[in-house]
Amino acid sequence: MNLLTKVKWFLAVSGVFLVILATNLIDKNNFEKVERSVDNIYNERLLAKELLLDISIKFHTKELAYALNDTVYLKTQNDLVNAEIAKSLELFNRAGATKQERYTLDDLNENHERLIKYESNTKMEGLLYTSECAELFSAINANISDLAAEQMKEGKNQTKLAANAVNSVKLYSKIEIYMLIFLALILQVIILYNPKKTTEE
Repeated sequence: MNLLTKVKWFLAVSGVFLVILATNLIDKNNFEKVERSVDNIYNERLLAKELLLDISIKFHTKELAYALNDTVYLKTQNDLVNAEIAKSLELFNRAGATKQERYTLDDLNENHERLIKYESNTKMEGLLYTSECAELFSAINANISDLAAEQMKEGKNQTKLAANAVNSVKLYSKIEIYMLIFLALILQVIILYNPKKTTEE
């Protein structure tokens, strides 16, 4: 095998290696995007949705207790429920909350504190579900609705990111196949090309 043939083979193998390396790096980057999106959907969006559902149920239970004048529930369960709500709100904030979600969470925390203050000043007798109480629960329910809407929006964004990354992987896979075919043809020409030597007569 002469030097020219060795150089041709070296260039051929190097070309294939570089193409495969480049496309694999691109694929790796896109797969990492998919992995991050799926991880975000599970660890942030689904966890936050579960916490939001739990918070919503607890607030509705409290509101129902007020509407039904359930003093037994309010005297025995209320403090525990308030502590659980505060804990869930803190966990929600840690679960990758967006800027808009944190803003709404701050407002929800303030409304919850107002409700706790109202509860501490309320004597458990007579009509408990006053206009002030109804107003507080209305504000809390509006906060929860805003958080739920933001959850849907962010969930769609994460799903869109994952879909785009998957489409990129498919596209680059096709490009990789075409490039390898094209490169194989070029390499065949380079390797098989053998110029005829002209002889002087």
